[in-house]
Amino acid sequence: MGYPHKSHPRETPLLTRYFGEEEARTLDGWKKRGGYQALEKALVMTPAEIVDIVKESGLRGRGGAGFPTGMKWSFMKPGDGKPHYLCCNADESEPGTFKDREVMRWTPHALVEGCAIGAYAIGAETTYIYIRGEFTEPLIWMDRAIREAYDAGILGANAMGTGKRIEMYVHKGAGAYICGEETALMNSLEGQRGNPRIKPPFPAVSGVFGQPTTINNVETLAAVPEIIMKGAAWYKSMSLSNLKSTGTKLYSVCGNIRYPGTYEVEMGFPFGEFLHELCGGALDGRKLKAVIPGGASVPIQTMAEADATLMDYEGFVAQGSMLGSGGVIVIDDKQSMVRVIARLARFFAHESCAQCTQCREGTAWTTKILERIRDGQGTMEDLDTLLDLADLMTGTTICVLSDSCAVPVVSGIKKFRAEFEALIHGKRVHPVLSAVA
Repeated sequence: MGYPHKSHPRETPLLTRYFGEEEARTLDGWKKRGGYQALEKALVMTPAEIVDIVKESGLRGRGGAGFPTGMKWSFMKPGDGKPHYLCCNADESEPGTFKDREVMRWTPHALVEGCAIGAYAIGAETTYIYIRGEFTEPLIWMDRAIREAYDAGILGANAMGTGKRIEMYVHKGAGAYICGEETALMNSLEGQRGNPRIKPPFPAVSGVFGQPTTINNVETLAAVPEIIMKGAAWYKSMSLSNLKSTGTKLYSVCGNIRYPGTYEVEMGFPFGEFLHELCGGALDGRKLKAVIPGGASVPIQTMAEADATLMDYEGFVAQGSMLGSGGVIVIDDKQSMVRVIARLARFFAHESCAQCTQCREGTAWTTKILERIRDGQGTMEDLDTLLDLADLMTGTTICVLSDSCAVPVVSGIKKFRAEFEALIHGKRVHPVLSAVA
């Protein structure tokens, strides 16, 4: 992991503006940049006032679902006599997604501050930051930031001298993708196998240790201090297309693109200009063919769809995909779509917790059939079988992992069927694969 790129003039760097500045990682450096002023301001407000500001800002969850953050917080009822918990989901494991990792690497105190404000707003005295086990560097920086905050009296039994208790702990995950699902995350926190739970009850009713709990994404919580300091109207003003999508969004860009990295733009930014101008477009002698815009579990876009997309929750849906986590995977004309989709399916099959038959069997058989087609041994009936399997795997399980496997398969066959049929009829292997075989 290296230093981030210098922001492009067309980016809107709010969460990323201190990326690459070593001093911003420390408490002193964060305070020099205005850090913890938002927490100080929030702690003299009522929890309901904070929730109202976040509601009014239009902030929506940045982990993938896009649920309104203020509304989620309003489901918690401070003063109900029960212990409340805040969980920060930093188990960023979706293929193609690495933007939360960068927040924790470069501005760990922004996340500590956002968590502290969120915890106070929902009446939680305890926050757990659940970090993916492979994120060794973010783990170091988050541990260090929390220790500094405790030593300075920002966290603890008398947070910032207000008499309010805010405790915060880092919990290291064990590397399972499924623990990014909120109920599996809670099971893992409790020391149980990280399997998803059946809902209802939802976490706001019965979460960690059976108590009311809210789970928010890293990027979501890191945006909260900015909103508290500058106001809901300021945040809402950052919207280039649909007023239901406000603020800025981080995108991690990887694959066959000239300038991979983490970018931050306003909601509604044109996706075509983002790919071709900010990210530099295709590599020399190549042509972009497809994009997976929101992590591996969202529908694949053709370039015609991508070029017509406005980058917000509604804009991606209008062009056949989803915003998801903002993990952009770019695929050029030198790649076999069948190989790409087979590789994604193998990931989901490997990460299935195997609770549900549709997921356990469906992801495994989907992978076997796709790899058979990839290797030139498929039949036309295989395509129908894949679509039938996808139908059985969608909306029929405890969590959405099997749906996530089915989505790129269905969109891939629908939009790039010719590549599947070429392998089936020609019984040949893609030239790039032959070279590496």
